[in-house]
Amino acid sequence: MAIPAQANPVKDRLNSSLNSIESNLSEASRLLNEAESGLNTLDASIGGLAGRLSTVRGRGYAAMGHLDQTIKILTEKWAAVGPGVRQSLANGAGPMRGQIAGAQSEANTLREMIAMDNYPVAEGMAAQLSSRSESIKSSASREAAQAMAPIRDLNTTLGAVERDLKLAETTVDLFAQAAFPMQQQESPVLAIEGKLMEGEKCHGTLYFTNHRFVFEGQKEVVLEKHFLIVTKKRIERVMMIERPVGAVHQISKGRVGLIAGIGVFVEFKPEVGLPVTPFDVKGWEADVITRFFKYITGGEADRDIAAAHGVTNPVAPTIKLARCPACGAPHNGEIYQGQTSVQCEYCGAAVAIT
Repeated sequence: MAIPAQANPVKDRLNSSLNSIESNLSEASRLLNEAESGLNTLDASIGGLAGRLSTVRGRGYAAMGHLDQTIKILTEKWAAVGPGVRQSLANGAGPMRGQIAGAQSEANTLREMIAMDNYPVAEGMAAQLSSRSESIKSSASREAAQAMAPIRDLNTTLGAVERDLKLAETTVDLFAQAAFPMQQQESPVLAIEGKLMEGEKCHGTLYFTNHRFVFEGQKEVVLEKHFLIVTKKRIERVMMIERPVGAVHQISKGRVGLIAGIGVFVEFKPEVGLPVTPFDVKGWEADVITRFFKYITGGEADRDIAAAHGVTNPVAPTIKLARCPACGAPHNGEIYQGQTSVQCEYCGAAVAIT
């Protein structure tokens, strides 16, 4: 029968001190590494912004005009302060790493003293190293914070730019999958995947252009059956809602179901004849949708798109009374923002809005 080892309070206390010392030194290294990694990530991220923006602009995304100027300013600021920030961190991190390496070497010696039961020597080393490791950790924290302070605002701006740029990239990808054609002078603004929460409750994509709101659903179409078992099917994209953006009265964020959670409610103007329609999207996407709806209906999207196409001082279009070219009757109903044609209520002909 094995005899259990007797407890040794002194050795246990020394080992606990050693663990604390090594934890402090490890944390000091982590802080310096994190600062250096943060600078490298910032450099790579800012360096790639112009190329990413050029790609989405080349794919036809003309909205969010603020991105062009913001990315230019951000790139110039980083070019101005980046080298100094790197040098400052290098000047502080170099000596700090030397202190960490020296203290770690002494910690290894302390471990050997404890293993050899040389407690008097170990006690003195532990006391000295405990104090020094705390000081090293504090100094590393201070060096990292001082080096990163000048770029705190840059990081905040970068986060906002990357968020909007990612929205633009996702939007052009989703518009490339859409089955409906774009109209003349129509430009993509936002596309978000979501689920229609009424009727057929199908998954699909909410599309916003400067002219229209469209929901395109995904439906399974059975191609073959064998003894009532589906053996072949495909997914088709079907336009389920399509209205001029001006026909939407408001879009609000709210809970769309007990399980679905947060989404958006699209409320149409009364004369459109459509009920309030809920869509299940992520909570942050609901905020994005309400923000972009205001961006479109407030006219800012049209101004950005016009500027991207070389129209520096766009004139707000004046909608004239639509008159049927077939029977000459005027159109008496409301003409919505983004609407390009109406149907003559007398003869049924399509009337282009001028």
